[in-house]
Amino acid sequence: MAAVSRSTTRSFVVGIGGLVVLVLILLFGVTASSGLPGAPTTMVQAAFTNVGAPLQVGDDVRENSSRIGRVSALSYANGEGIVTLQLDGHVPVYSDARAAIWDQSALAKKFVEIDVGHPSAGLLGTQVLPPSRDVNSADLDQLLDVLDPPTRNALASTLRQVGDGVAGHSQDVHDLLEHLPATLTDVGGISTELSNQDTNLPALLSSADQLAGALNGHEQQLSSLVQQLATTVRALSVDGGQPLGNTLRDLPSTLTDARTSFTALNQPLDDVRSALLAIQPGAGSLGQATPDLRGVLTEGITPLNKVPGVATAAQPAVTDLTTTLADARPLAPEVSAGLTEAALPVSVLAEYTNQVVSFFERVESMVSTSVSPGVHGARVGVAADAIAQATGGVLPDVLQGQDAYPAPGSQADSDRTVSPLNLVPPTLLSGGK
Repeated sequence: MAAVSRSTTRSFVVGIGGLVVLVLILLFGVTASSGLPGAPTTMVQAAFTNVGAPLQVGDDVRENSSRIGRVSALSYANGEGIVTLQLDGHVPVYSDARAAIWDQSALAKKFVEIDVGHPSAGLLGTQVLPPSRDVNSADLDQLLDVLDPPTRNALASTLRQVGDGVAGHSQDVHDLLEHLPATLTDVGGISTELSNQDTNLPALLSSADQLAGALNGHEQQLSSLVQQLATTVRALSVDGGQPLGNTLRDLPSTLTDARTSFTALNQPLDDVRSALLAIQPGAGSLGQATPDLRGVLTEGITPLNKVPGVATAAQPAVTDLTTTLADARPLAPEVSAGLTEAALPVSVLAEYTNQVVSFFERVESMVSTSVSPGVHGARVGVAADAIAQATGGVLPDVLQGQDAYPAPGSQADSDRTVSPLNLVPPTLLSGGK
């Protein structure tokens, strides 16, 4: 009996202990979201003009996206929503602190992001963070509010149609997801090539921007071009594309023959080029002379109209001249021989042309001196090279400074006697010239 009593007592104690443990587990589960019982906390209140319906008691309070507490209470006062923030431990919060209500997920779950401020601003204490420093909640429905009802209806219809389309192409979506890794690998390679300096992506984008700017305003022409291209494509696809296929099949041999023909044309084209280069100066001169030729042809009409009359009047003289030239024909060889023999002295005298003219001018001056009325006299000077002839030219004649055989040019004019025994001035010897 005593053994039964001890067993019963032991079971009772174990049961009581189990109930105590269960109560502790329940108590821990109920208070787990608010922290361990008796743990220190810091309470901060922040005011918002729009808290947002999704924010609930128990939502996270985070600093730099790390959880440091929870929302312990929500209230409304003076047209503002007051959010009580329970921070774990002793957290210093300063007067320039800020709070913002952010989205935690696309399902509209919220959390409060807090910036505790800087120590230089001093502790916040029991003050409420004003709405001017806080950021209100921004919900997806507010974003959709900027759309008018027709736009919202069209968006809803688009989403439903996209959903139905995706649901009807589940196999296509499966294939896309199956091949997506390889596609992303290719995209990665493309991105690597685009980021290469040799690709010069900024220049490509700039050229594309210039092309888009050049096409701006030419939409009608582009539309017409696309329509014409569609007509061309339809023409190419006639009869199932068989004519185009035949053309492409024969294209290699055609191109080979065309290449041979073009090669054979090189030499003729070179000759044409040489001919064009040769006639280029003449063509240019002809172009420059064309206005003058046109003027001659235009202005020559009047004198050409007079040619028949002049030819008629000159006909007897031309007839007589023909007879005269026929009679003078035997004289032509003698005249030719005489001109040939006169060529040598004429060529020698050609160098003394100026001196010959001066000679006749000075002869006229020499005989123009009037001695008395009706009587003219001539001045004659005698040159004798006595000393020069006696010495064989070793000593020059002091009384004569002229050269009997001056060279062509101005030597005879500049050849003067400078001896003081020459009593006649040089100007009188030259005839006053």
